[in-house]
Amino acid sequence: MDYIKASAEVCNCFDEICQVLLEMETEINCLFTCNPDDIDVCVERIDKYKEITDEIFTEIDDICSEDESGELRKATLPLSDRKDIIDELADVFEKRQEINAIACRIQNTIPMVQTRLKKSMEKTLEEIKKNNTSQSAQASRYYSAVNE
Repeated sequence: MDYIKASAEVCNCFDEICQVLLEMETEINCLFTCNPDDIDVCVERIDKYKEITDEIFTEIDDICSEDESGELRKATLPLSDRKDIIDELADVFEKRQEINAIACRIQNTIPMVQTRLKKSMEKTLEEIKKNNTSQSAQASRYYSAVNE
């Protein structure tokens, strides 16, 4: 197999994935500060980014399937160790490490976003309960009962 050509192709794919993941990271960070009405838009964008990365990873799998030795696939795996990678594929390994770093940041951010969204939901539910038991809600029930 021509590792130089395959390595360049995979590295290009990894560069695309890095860009998409950086955009996804920005969108996930936006969930910290966006209005509750904008959450759906952010989530839709995040889902679209995931679809894009899935397509690119499929492309990488297709490239790796041409390597009967399995060396290229090994270099693309997230848990590979550098000492197990042949020198011709060191750049693939390094690009994969860049993706791992971004993915790790995203994974560390998600629980914090989930906590923020949960608190926002609880606050909204509390406001709804408060409004339903307020004087205006009771007056509305009385008004509708009288008019019937």
